[in-house]
Amino acid sequence: MSEISRHDVFISYSSKNKNVADAIVSDFEQNGIRCWYAPRDIRPGEEWVTAITKALEVSKALVLIYTDESNNSRQVMNEIAVAFNAGITIVPFKLSNEQMSRELEYYLTRVHWLDAVSKPLKENIASLRDYVAVIIKAGSGELTAGLPRGGAPAKASVPGKYKAYIPSLIAIALLLIFAIALKTFEKKRLEEATAEAIAEIEAREEAESDREEEDLTAEDEGTLLYEEGLTYYSEGNYALAYDRYIKASDAGSREAMKAAGDMLYDGIGVEINESKAVEFYLKAGGFTGIEAEPFFERDEDGLADEDMFNRLGLSYFYEYEYTKAAYFFILGAEEFDSVNCMGNAGITYESAMDWENAYKWYNAAIEAGHPDSERFEKKVKQMEDEGLV
Repeated sequence: MSEISRHDVFISYSSKNKNVADAIVSDFEQNGIRCWYAPRDIRPGEEWVTAITKALEVSKALVLIYTDESNNSRQVMNEIAVAFNAGITIVPFKLSNEQMSRELEYYLTRVHWLDAVSKPLKENIASLRDYVAVIIKAGSGELTAGLPRGGAPAKASVPGKYKAYIPSLIAIALLLIFAIALKTFEKKRLEEATAEAIAEIEAREEAESDREEEDLTAEDEGTLLYEEGLTYYSEGNYALAYDRYIKASDAGSREAMKAAGDMLYDGIGVEINESKAVEFYLKAGGFTGIEAEPFFERDEDGLADEDMFNRLGLSYFYEYEYTKAAYFFILGAEEFDSVNCMGNAGITYESAMDWENAYKWYNAAIEAGHPDSERFEKKVKQMEDEGLV
């Protein structure tokens, strides 16, 4: 089985809401629901659009994190269109009351929405998970009606001269049965799925209410504080979100360190402080969210290496955050003379149509002996020929 097929759900979201996406994927995967979302699941060197299209084609459902930002995101719109045309079940997770754009409305008019505007985010994610689990089961055939008991029906005798027509007659009969019963069956299956989801939710809530409270470890406390921060962030209460992220960071939550770094870098709810943001990124180990694995390696002394800056830059490049991406590529280039960071800085500036800086860093990569120097030389010549520099 290829790597691209090892997931159940595609997560569609705006990069501005990555904290919420991280929380959803973390919850889903801890409960056995395999997720695909960018940039985590895009392999190095893989073309962005191709990777997303392939991932959507094998998904059983698409979860849309609906916010003000995703409502106006062209990338999100493209993902919804692909899923719609492929007949994939779309599950909007509503975090905003903003009126849908006309394009989104076209695709989502008849779709069931999960309202997550109220209640704590953690509870809403749990409800979303239960609902998606039912969709996955239905798609895999686990929610199917059983055959009546009592054994197989007796075989009927058919005159020999009619036997040649049997395959065609069977095909026609099956088509008629399918056409007549499809709507009834789908309705029944949806009712069964909904009933099962409600039963599962009630059972889970009852089990949680009966569970005795235990003393929180530092890790548990960090997780709870981080989730509180996510809730405040989704509500637009950035001051309290930042406060919870800092407290969660002190308790050891790497997700919170990354989230606090993002707020400091973007100046969301706090003053922009790039150096402090980088401190949080380094402390987090470049962690991007889900599988509790470091996003880059450190040397024997625990110091950052050039690969760290390259990977941090790539993580933002894949989110179209070109300013942040270039920032980390240049750090890697200047601190470690990294030819990879030089080349990626050139690619980033070219993507942002900043021709002067693209030209500068392509030339730096060429002079440093980058493996793709020949390709970069062509780009440099093209910029010169077109009068861009």
